[in-house]
Amino acid sequence: MRATAARRADRGANAREDDRIGPLLSTDQSHRTLDRMLRRAGEPRDALSVSWDEPADFDRWFVCPTVTPLYYAPVYGELTRGEQLRYNHLTAIYFNELIGYFETSFAVSVLAAVGRAEAAGDDARFSAALRQFVADEQEHTRWWRQLTRLSQPSAANEIQPPLFQIPSALGTLLGKLLARPRLFPAAFWIMLVLEERSLDISRRSLRLEVGEIEPRYREVYRKHMEHEAAHVALDCQLLERYFAPRSRPLRWLNARLFRTALRKFLLPPVRGAKRVVERWIAECPQLAGRRTEILGQLEAVGSSPDYHRMMYSRTSTPIAFSLFDRFPEMHALDRVLLCYAPAVKDRDR
Repeated sequence: MRATAARRADRGANAREDDRIGPLLSTDQSHRTLDRMLRRAGEPRDALSVSWDEPADFDRWFVCPTVTPLYYAPVYGELTRGEQLRYNHLTAIYFNELIGYFETSFAVSVLAAVGRAEAAGDDARFSAALRQFVADEQEHTRWWRQLTRLSQPSAANEIQPPLFQIPSALGTLLGKLLARPRLFPAAFWIMLVLEERSLDISRRSLRLEVGEIEPRYREVYRKHMEHEAAHVALDCQLLERYFAPRSRPLRWLNARLFRTALRKFLLPPVRGAKRVVERWIAECPQLAGRRTEILGQLEAVGSSPDYHRMMYSRTSTPIAFSLFDRFPEMHALDRVLLCYAPAVKDRDR
């Protein structure tokens, strides 16, 4: 009985003909994406020309300063070079932990998609490309962990707790959603915006002068950007297969879930960003008297147009924004993203 009910619910998730959305990628674009992923399957793992033995160079940036939240607060311009550097280093560690967590978590949804594709007799190249996607993410997670290890000052006497922490209840809920991408393709929207954001972080960091950025970070950003370009295109294919064919009510539900994730976790400088500032102030006791002021300015950054433009905009995340335009259910994102205005307004919102 349960299996029958599940099959009925699965069929009911599909869109009626008049609800269907056209292809997000051309056939040529889809083939090129699969070809790029499959060519990389033969490459040796961890093909980075770096040494993981030496500690990081703490006199250089670990990430482009313009992607750090406090850069958009008035206090940033009042900081010494050393204070700016340490804040930059801690923020980079937080990014390492956040990206590593989500890359590992997304593998659950992608592997679920592999299982469905193989069971449905889908293009074998698509399944192989998804498996390569998972292998890439596992490799990236190793890189981020290595960078985090090198980024801890050798004088530290104790292991610091992670800057990125997710409540256990939320982690459990996220795991359940990620394991069912057919009903909750919002996971692939989160994948898309985070991977396109990571592309922009890498792009901005690589624009710094070679001598300005820590060399291991620079090399990881370079290699990561090569991989992520294909991943973003594959995200579009996953949305085409798992979001576009769903019924409009299910698309609306997932759009609402995605909008909530953006508003609560993926946009404002909260929780992790505050933990970064708290640890930074603990390491820079001369700033202790300004703690309340700095945290207040950090919170205000969440409504800064410049911060929003850096985070999600047609400049920093152009592919995601173009796809938001395609789906009327996504147009309500203009309530959350200051830089988003639908190309065509949906009269039914």
